[in-house]
Amino acid sequence: MNTPQYIHDINPVNFNSMVLDNSKRGPVMVFYWSPNAGPCMRLLPHLVKLCDDFGGRFLLTLMNTDTHRDFARQQGVISIPTVRIYHREKLAETVHGAYSEQFFRNTIDKYLPRVAQRGGLQAAKAYQKRALDESVVIMDHAAKTAPDDHRIRLNQAKVLVQQGNHAQALEVLEKLPRAAFKDPEIDLLAAHLRFIQIAHQAPSIDTLKQALEVNPNDPHSRYQLSACLLMQDDYAGALEQLSEIAESESPLKEQARRGMFSIFALLGPDHELCRRFKSVQHTTP
Repeated sequence: MNTPQYIHDINPVNFNSMVLDNSKRGPVMVFYWSPNAGPCMRLLPHLVKLCDDFGGRFLLTLMNTDTHRDFARQQGVISIPTVRIYHREKLAETVHGAYSEQFFRNTIDKYLPRVAQRGGLQAAKAYQKRALDESVVIMDHAAKTAPDDHRIRLNQAKVLVQQGNHAQALEVLEKLPRAAFKDPEIDLLAAHLRFIQIAHQAPSIDTLKQALEVNPNDPHSRYQLSACLLMQDDYAGALEQLSEIAESESPLKEQARRGMFSIFALLGPDHELCRRFKSVQHTTP
């Protein structure tokens, strides 16, 4: 690395000292990645450049999920790339997917010292101070007074995720109008939460495969299987199951297409799986 003082590999042993302790002095970005995942390799140089541009105003740490898969899963990281920002010893923000350099520039900028805060919402202040329960209530009130500002609901959902309330976070997002899902961050988070919910409620993978052997036209078992496979980072397997539904006349075909779209966004447009399955996903959500 050109700037080793700003960028460090981390592991379960030094996580607390490198991430939590350093977050007392400034924001720490944790990049959960794999050298075998194309979206991760495309995102990494952008994060390195961003860290270099800010000259050490935040610390970039790299967690290889191939090497430390169990630890990452214990932290709730079930897909890559995932970027988390720690601030004042707390997890402040989680981003799933390979967004643009400018997106991450804007994200980390919110936590940098000596940077003017944009907007004076009490909700933002409560969120940054980790007053999570208060933040949820304030954001709910703010969303009702500004119903067209869908980012308020997105931030409320993020806070609920921080609390472990995945079902409630999904409920918040699903109340948004369809147009709100043109925001890729809203769409990806909602898709991520749906897959978590479905996988959590589903039978085992073996049970689902046996059910499909008996009835290959069972879209619900197939959709559950896609969610379980995705939670194991089996993107090809998940896309195969979703494509079967998307090409059928099942009432779940649109839901399957949206699921495929979210995986495409996660993998990046140049990924071989995107090219292979793109023809199935005819329309974006």
